[in-house]
Amino acid sequence: MDREFMSEFYQKFYTYPSVEAIKDSEEYREKYDIRSKLEDEVAKLLGGIGTADYKIFDNFLSAMYDEYEVLLEGMYLLGAADRERMLK
Repeated sequence: MDREFMSEFYQKFYTYPSVEAIKDSEEYREKYDIRSKLEDEVAKLLGGIGTADYKIFDNFLSAMYDEYEVLLEGMYLLGAADRERMLK
């Protein structure tokens, strides 16, 4: 498998891969709702969106989402490699 080509393909054709991967998943929706409520609770504990503490939390979330994007691409490439092995 040409890993570089598949990575470029992924980046070109999957603008929002996390949304595309789970758009019809009820299980994901349930887990998202739980996380979203917990996120709102943490925001309140930190004094609301405009506070310095919340800004740190927001930066944490942004870093975590960036990490997930790398993970999603890695999983895609793993699946592409698995497919190639199966076809041999």
